[in-house]
Amino acid sequence: MKIFVYIAIICLSLFSMKTSAQETENRQYFNQAVSEYQIGRIDSAMNILNTHINQYSGTVKVSAYRLLALCCLAQDDLEKANQYVDLLLKEDPYYSISLNDPERFAELIRNKTIGKVTLTTASQQEETLEEVPVPVTLITEEMIKASDARNLKELLTTYVCGMTDIESNEEMNIAMRGIYSSGQEKILIMLDGHRLNSYTTNTARPDFSINLDKIKQIEVLRGPASSLYGGVALTAVVNIITWAGNDVNGMKVNVSAGNYGQLSGSVILGKQYFDCNVMGWASVYNASGESVNIPVDEQRGTIPVPGNIIIGGYNKKPSFDVGIKLGWKDFSLLYNTNYSKTVAPYSMSYFFAPYSYDKYRTFKGNAPGYASLAHHLEATMEKEWGDFSLKAVVSYDAEDQTRYQVGGDTIPDVGFNIIYPVGTSDSIFLSKGAFQYHNWQESTWGASLHGNYQYRLGEHHNGSITAGIQWNRFNLTDSYYVEGDQFSRILVTYDDTKNLYTGHENYANAYVQLKHRWNKNFIINLGLRYDYKKRRNKKVIHEYSPRIAFIWLRPKWNLKLSYAKSFVDAPYFYRNNTLDTTMGGENLLSEYLHSFQLTFASNNLLRGFEFDANIFYNRAKDFIVPDGLYYTNAGALENIGLELSATYSYRNLKCWYNLTYQKVLSYDKYSAKGHSVYNIPDLTSNLVLSYKFWKKFYFHTHMSVMSKQYSLYEYLDTEGNSLATELVIPSRFLWDAGLAYQQERYEISCNIHNLLNTHYEQGGTSVAPITQQGLWYTIKIGYKF
Repeated sequence: MKIFVYIAIICLSLFSMKTSAQETENRQYFNQAVSEYQIGRIDSAMNILNTHINQYSGTVKVSAYRLLALCCLAQDDLEKANQYVDLLLKEDPYYSISLNDPERFAELIRNKTIGKVTLTTASQQEETLEEVPVPVTLITEEMIKASDARNLKELLTTYVCGMTDIESNEEMNIAMRGIYSSGQEKILIMLDGHRLNSYTTNTARPDFSINLDKIKQIEVLRGPASSLYGGVALTAVVNIITWAGNDVNGMKVNVSAGNYGQLSGSVILGKQYFDCNVMGWASVYNASGESVNIPVDEQRGTIPVPGNIIIGGYNKKPSFDVGIKLGWKDFSLLYNTNYSKTVAPYSMSYFFAPYSYDKYRTFKGNAPGYASLAHHLEATMEKEWGDFSLKAVVSYDAEDQTRYQVGGDTIPDVGFNIIYPVGTSDSIFLSKGAFQYHNWQESTWGASLHGNYQYRLGEHHNGSITAGIQWNRFNLTDSYYVEGDQFSRILVTYDDTKNLYTGHENYANAYVQLKHRWNKNFIINLGLRYDYKKRRNKKVIHEYSPRIAFIWLRPKWNLKLSYAKSFVDAPYFYRNNTLDTTMGGENLLSEYLHSFQLTFASNNLLRGFEFDANIFYNRAKDFIVPDGLYYTNAGALENIGLELSATYSYRNLKCWYNLTYQKVLSYDKYSAKGHSVYNIPDLTSNLVLSYKFWKKFYFHTHMSVMSKQYSLYEYLDTEGNSLATELVIPSRFLWDAGLAYQQERYEISCNIHNLLNTHYEQGGTSVAPITQQGLWYTIKIGYKF
């Protein structure tokens, strides 16, 4: 797979060199038109642009239409300006207004794009924001730059109502409306519609294995989406839309460096030639991490020891993301391989103490932490016959996952064997570098067929029927588990007595969706999906996921009422292992969520101002929760919430704001207290500002406020008894800021995270809250060839 990617990137580079002469000549004509426009020679600029417009492609063509519209506005020819804006939006439907755009031009864009930006994630077909059946957050390129986010997790928790930071000792995790698990297994994350979540654990990691530079926009469905996407789409769907070759139209290179050993770089190549569209990307990220001393008297582990923890470390083997997209007429191909490994700040749960990260041996280049190497391949063929369209997809996914945990540098003899069962006659040096290493590999083949039919019934009724079928075969091909000590000595390699069992499972599903519109003001959206799953032990699972939504459309606002049921099946990892900490068994069933949502959204009620308000009610049941050493379906949660989001644009200022308030109504064996979920603030608020203050200089800032949280510190005493202490995490204010200088071809920026160096902790699925990053900064340089 890697050889294929490297060869494709080399070929793309040669192709870019071959066409660079023609592109340079076209850009020269465009630059000449810009010069003519700047000195007031409007007619000359329009003549140059109209003469060469058919030779342009990608961003140059979009820029040419923009300049033609500006020329028409300079001549007060509003009709022609609107025509050129229409051509611009036809070329780039996702055009994002920037601070460089004059207000009159920006107003034309707003009038044509408010409620008209098309998305495909919500209904498996193109539709406007006002027509989507559930609340949606659309994150554009402009928003990504303004947020100064370094990874997908920071981006989502900045802009998406209801998404909050959840700490884990081994991986990045996020919660949606107070619902989370030990890993990120409740939210479906997709790349251009392709599932990234593991089939073994249901998890997808929103970290540095996903390069933000390749992203054109992100569509986030807030709420259940199993009616279209089945399991994993329990609380939300995140669909990452990457750039196309004609969007890039060349090569972009970004490099950055910062404190705590931060080094990163990315390359994006894109080109369109006749019917062929090609885009490739590659990125790498490394960080030594912030070393923080935790005094013994402040540690919450069972056996405190002196030492430092590492926060935000991604090293030994840096994170990377490599991929390519090929499009030719009705055929498209997507390939992506990515890797990441977070440095675990603390040793494993029982001890939860600092350890010497650099002393421990590596396995396959992996030091202690949770590592994942994933490969994704998808081939798609699409055809249209009048009002009917058909899409066929074949996919392949493979993942190599590693969980490498340490007991700690020094573990005193407490009178019994703490972590090792019977299995070796060698004496175990409990006082020196005990560790356990688990590795497994999975692969999944899939095929699907999707159809869409557009119909019209008389003058006032029209709509579409969408249906699809899908099949997947999952196979856990290999798994092994070892334990050792003295930082590098392997004592035991387990086969069946302590392992994750290999095997295969088959999935099949079918869905249908009806979207009907009448009188231009009302839409009803109905969906139903059936999922069939044959587990490793031959047990068959049947799941039904319905959705219904009513939408009332008005010229400047709309109202939506929806209900949906979603599910996520118990992960293969829980059901098929005999590891001490995650035993569950095949008796584990699916988890369910019922959700009602009422959404009001405005479209430019006030000039430059847009907002939406959403009220949700969630009722979740059969959550998988630990019961001693075993996992069981025992948890339930009922909560309500209010979500507000707004966008305001005026001259050189652009701002985005969101607020979420949630309250627990009831719970059973779920991690909650009173009206709050443990480690989830009742109130969160984010404000992002972008301001152009001089020529090409921009100021970006992100401010976040969270109310206090309750956290539960759970531990075992030296006699093995389970104890718990409740902690209060104070409310906090975080401030990020950055400066950027942007030209047509290059950009220089400096970003500071946690500018006030706020000291705070965050809890989640770790034994106790973990100290978070202090002040981090990066300097980034980008250039387009």
